[in-house]
Amino acid sequence: MNQVAVLSPDDVLVEMVRSTGIKTTRIDAIDFAKYTRSGEAPAAVVIDVRDDSQFPLGLTEFTRQHPKAGIILVMASFDPRLMLEAMRVGVKECLANPLTQDSLDDAIRRLLLDVAPEPTGQIFAFVGAKGGVGTSTLAANTATALAKYAPNETLLVDLHLVHGDAALFLGAEPRFSVIDALENVHRVDESFFSGLVEKSKYGVHLLASSTRPLHASMDPGRARALLEFASRKYKYTVLDVARSDFSMLDALDPATAIIIVTNQEVSALRSAAHVAETMRQRYGAHRVHVVINRFDKASVVGTDDIARVVGEPVKYLIPSDYRLAVDAVNSGRPIVMHKEEKLARSLRLFAKELAGIATANTTQQGGMLARLAWRRA
Repeated sequence: MNQVAVLSPDDVLVEMVRSTGIKTTRIDAIDFAKYTRSGEAPAAVVIDVRDDSQFPLGLTEFTRQHPKAGIILVMASFDPRLMLEAMRVGVKECLANPLTQDSLDDAIRRLLLDVAPEPTGQIFAFVGAKGGVGTSTLAANTATALAKYAPNETLLVDLHLVHGDAALFLGAEPRFSVIDALENVHRVDESFFSGLVEKSKYGVHLLASSTRPLHASMDPGRARALLEFASRKYKYTVLDVARSDFSMLDALDPATAIIIVTNQEVSALRSAAHVAETMRQRYGAHRVHVVINRFDKASVVGTDDIARVVGEPVKYLIPSDYRLAVDAVNSGRPIVMHKEEKLARSLRLFAKELAGIATANTTQQGGMLARLAWRRA
């Protein structure tokens, strides 16, 4: 059986594969289709789509029948939409022009040696039920709390593409924005990305909102590709998502959890129920959680009422401290940096539980801390 098969009209590409020293054969579309009806397949297949950007017929069936066979897709450029479609059908490696012998050698070696993929980090998307419920506050403070456990491995992305407030919460003045990253997602690598993010003094890296106008909506495929890259680079990625931007709401496939933020106002709760149900249908109920911010136990709207409206018991209740919240954004010092304040403790515990961070102290004193810092529904 051949080690590597090459489906390409390009003689140069075929010779480049042969130059790796691995047993190679050239195939056409008919040969490839035969693999879907056969119990045997090459260890890897190099598929050239530079001319028409169309996958060969039967690719999905091939990857389903031969899950151990690696697919290398060679494309004209790193098209985010094509890359996402490729990942969905089981392609393991993507290469683009200008194609080099080293990049091809490395891709084939990774497949044939069955090198384990790099671990991916967690992505937490915060979506407000309506404006003014404190979504950006929760996102920025969650990122800052997580940066304590993963300094310089925590990223905050402001997906309010223009006029977002994430930078204010970190006291940052970024030179570049998330729009710069999205517009150049085909160029994103370690070096390029490091030049775009703002490194805050709290250990959080920031992709901030832009101050320049955006004249058209952003392609969700670009956002998905950016988030996929972030999950490979960072242990934790926190997103502050604009509820009114449907293109960003449609790009949350890579998210570990989607947190719907609301308060005890009836209008906000009704909106939270609608947003949560939409997100559950799109991404699955297990990934969607509702958080009550500025919780007031004396409110006429109690936890039972909230659960009835949003369709499930609410797991997280974050207490209110208006003065501290305002002082924090005005000073550019996140709330979680205030060690003794009840709200700060609540937000730190919320971030730890969201990320699954367990400590002996939390386990032993969980009941007392929970009563002091935050209440579980």
